[in-house]
Amino acid sequence: MTFSVGPVSDAISAWIAGFGVPSTAAELVAVLLVCAGPVLGIAFPIAGVAQYFERKIAAAMQRRKGPMVGAVGVVQLVVDLCLFWQPRWKRQALVRQIETWPVIGWVLAKIRQWGLGSIAADGVKMFLKEDMIPAGADKLLFYGSTYLALTGAFLAFAVFPFSQWFHMGDPPVAALYLGSVTGLVAVSILKAGWSSNNKWSYFGGIRSVAMIVSYEIPITLCIAAVCMWSGSMSLQAIIAAQYHPGVFSFFGWNLFQTPLMALLAGVYYIAALAECNRAPFDLAESESELVGGFHTEFSGLRWGLFFIAEYTDMILVGGLFATLFLGGYQSPFGEQWIVSLPPVGEAVVHTLILIAKFLASIGFMMWIRWTLPRFRIDQVMKLSWTKLVPLALVGLFGLALTQWLVSMRLGVREVAHGRYLSAPVVPMDLWAVATSWLVLGGAAFVLVKFAKRYGEPRPMPPEVEQRLIGKEKVA
Repeated sequence: MTFSVGPVSDAISAWIAGFGVPSTAAELVAVLLVCAGPVLGIAFPIAGVAQYFERKIAAAMQRRKGPMVGAVGVVQLVVDLCLFWQPRWKRQALVRQIETWPVIGWVLAKIRQWGLGSIAADGVKMFLKEDMIPAGADKLLFYGSTYLALTGAFLAFAVFPFSQWFHMGDPPVAALYLGSVTGLVAVSILKAGWSSNNKWSYFGGIRSVAMIVSYEIPITLCIAAVCMWSGSMSLQAIIAAQYHPGVFSFFGWNLFQTPLMALLAGVYYIAALAECNRAPFDLAESESELVGGFHTEFSGLRWGLFFIAEYTDMILVGGLFATLFLGGYQSPFGEQWIVSLPPVGEAVVHTLILIAKFLASIGFMMWIRWTLPRFRIDQVMKLSWTKLVPLALVGLFGLALTQWLVSMRLGVREVAHGRYLSAPVVPMDLWAVATSWLVLGGAAFVLVKFAKRYGEPRPMPPEVEQRLIGKEKVA
């Protein structure tokens, strides 16, 4: 049996086999390293650090200092464990002396100034809190809901390309796979609310699932539009289709191809905020109304796992937004020299570029949280069904019409990006951009006319109006 998920796993397995390890065992270890690397090395740590940055951003917007937890407690713990036979006053005096040492004192002061100790403190607090389960709860579903949420969040990274040489797998239906596994999050939320034996948690779960399912529709339409424009559902092919030779590589990104793509990018990002349960769509765990929503009865580490899944979803949304609209791991300037690097250098540079892109997306999500007030549930559902879904449909059909009109004049071509060759795509020139603007203008004109005709409230029938007037007089 041969285990392989790409060139990186093949190279690692060949290196391990060089030490005399059997080939099957070497291939299995290499696959486990490659599959666990993005999750344990990138997604999981960033999900933990993201909470620290969110607190700092919140403090900056509210004119506070934010977390100020230092590492003196860690030094005190080490001294107490090493010198437990000494009196307490001597151990405390030694800790105060360590704080004055040149290098260590400066490091401890900076840790306290930046509040970096809160990252470790939050992790220790979650592990030490008591894990409780309500009486009468369904234990199997109660325990399994947290793991299902993490599974749905982490499985998506199985097809996520960090570079041309660093990815777990590249199936031709990667976009379809992403839409399937991310739906597990909605199932986990419903399980968490239903298994808690608490009607308020159940109501919170139902409300959250209704919101997530509603916003899955515009997200799916946006992904389908990009796949149609790129001619493939492979994420590597979608990235390759956005390659533009020359200094200004960002000219080939989908976001700058047509105004319809910019429209779809806005729809996708707004819907993705709701998908991640982020403000102003955080009805899943709104503190003031639902006191935690579906995870009211969860505590300790299980409570924290839901937030790890949420931050992981934010990473996935930011990375997928970059993949679909911002060229994926491509550099905005001078992409050619990066592709010509050796595999290790290309993987490192492209991974760092992609991390920078989804970190910017996460920062913007945190900025929005502390800027906009929370919507009501009726406003949330109305935004999805009456605004985002029609706009996504306009973008989808507008792109299809633009692609058909432009392809009749310019034909199609394949784009070579490193070791990948994109599917046949439509080249864009000034005539193609003008065509897309005309299509968007025509769609906007039709929407405005439709809204004026059918969006105004209809007059009340005379007999109903007379009855209401009569009731008011009686009252």
